[in-house]
Amino acid sequence: MKIVLSALGIAAGAIVGAAAGMFLLLILGSALGLGDFEGERAMTAAFVGGPVGALIGAVLGLVLVRRMLRA
Repeated sequence: MKIVLSALGIAAGAIVGAAAGMFLLLILGSALGLGDFEGERAMTAAFVGGPVGALIGAVLGLVLVRRMLRA
């Protein structure tokens, strides 16, 4: 049961983290010097912000589930 809940926590964290990473990079992209020419900001959000956010979200999701199972 712990493995299933951990896998669900990782998946949920990765999905939420990827969405948050892409959203933040789209919003803060102009402050970071990314332009809108030929989708530069959108491509950077999709290929950098998404994976980085997914990785961070997956780790945080696993930590949260493990902490909840311990209590």
